[in-house]
Amino acid sequence: MAAKSQRPKARDGVLSTLNMAIDALNLAKEVSSITPAKAVFGSVGILLTMIRVRFALSCYEMSKFTHTQDSMANEVDYVELGLSCADICRALDRGMNGKKLDDLSQSVCDAINQLTT
Repeated sequence: MAAKSQRPKARDGVLSTLNMAIDALNLAKEVSSITPAKAVFGSVGILLTMIRVRFALSCYEMSKFTHTQDSMANEVDYVELGLSCADICRALDRGMNGKKLDDLSQSVCDAINQLTT
């Protein structure tokens, strides 16, 4: 019984974390003056939204049907990958720190270009 009562809390925590990351990316996209960075923030926001929906559906299905542990491990991998992408975007946002594209170093511009292709 204890395992069942902990699942919703864990699921809610993951969904809350994803929601916070999505909100942060949307804000970064709105305030950024660098068009390529806006594209990165928007793309990762969409990725996290897709992961959030998939994770929520997976949790719902797991409550109705029996899945293998591998299924849940795959879902956790998706969530972790998405949150890693969000961490990269947060680092990018901190590195830009309100600068314009011309103010960024070549390595930061190269990183932005890699993230948009």
